[in-house]
Amino acid sequence: MKNIKERLHEIEANKNIKMLYACETGSRAWGFPSPDSDYDIRFIYMHERDWYLSLNQQKDTIEIKDGELDITGWDLRKCLTLLKKSNAPLIERFQSPIEYFAVPQFKDDFKKLVKNYYSPIAVFYHHHSLAKKFWEELRDKEEFKLKSYFYLIRSLLSCNWIIKDAAVLPMDIEGLMLYVEDDYKSKLRELIALKATVGEKYLHKRDEQLHGWIINLFNYTAVSEQNLLANKADISMLNEFFLKMLYAKANH
Repeated sequence: MKNIKERLHEIEANKNIKMLYACETGSRAWGFPSPDSDYDIRFIYMHERDWYLSLNQQKDTIEIKDGELDITGWDLRKCLTLLKKSNAPLIERFQSPIEYFAVPQFKDDFKKLVKNYYSPIAVFYHHHSLAKKFWEELRDKEEFKLKSYFYLIRSLLSCNWIIKDAAVLPMDIEGLMLYVEDDYKSKLRELIALKATVGEKYLHKRDEQLHGWIINLFNYTAVSEQNLLANKADISMLNEFFLKMLYAKANH
């Protein structure tokens, strides 16, 4: 973790940006890593105020691949625009159990915005589309990679959470299993323990009981999605927060 923090500070200095928040995403943060899993590091940053006043179209992402470190940063204005749409990957970053860096108060303030702009239907459709994608890939296979299998299950559990709970959903699979029957929790935990010992090329034989459970989850979520709500909050709180951050930085 020390090397990751050092690398983030190097990026901050080299790109002349202000790092606001950095965390782990992907299988390590989701709770089902393999021994050879990469580190999927995501951060939020901002520029000096004048950068935002340019008429030129400016690049608002930073992407760096450094060995086993997969690092991506999003500019603050981009993040706030995405939050207006209840962007699921952005929201989940503030639920990450592995945090590398956070400006004091920024994370708490942003999480309050997340609650105000969280749209159950938008986040549901994000996860449901992922679940369908991985289901098409795996449904007829007798053996498959556990990585894809857990991507499928995590997306389905996210849909299940959204239907059952109004709170912003957890990022990690253990948290998402709150509404799963004990027998299936045990099976999933056994698979998580197995995945922690095998490489990502390992092929796992299909469990028919879990296969049937997945089909039932798909059916349940398809019937229940019609009751989900959209968030119709206007952009004013996001504008206010953005200006507060800009002026705070300009006055330092």
